Amino acid sequence: MKKVSYTQLQKKYSGKLVALNSLQTRVVAVGKKIDDVFKKLQKQNLKPADTVLVGPIQKAGTLALLFYRK
Repeated sequence: MKKVSYTQLQKKYSGKLVALNSLQTRVVAVGKKIDDVFKKLQKQNLKPADTVLVGPIQKAGTLALLFYRK
């Protein structure tokens, strides 16, 4: 199976937090707050440690740059 791309997430889940399965091939939970995502994972008997949490997803067509300084 093909991994979910960040571009796909931007188109559908802009501004939200997303949990992917461990293989990163499908979205298993979405929410505006981390608590919402955790509740949805709990309903599916999934542990956060068994998923890949991504977010917040940037708006499609934008780019966020992070700088690290010592």
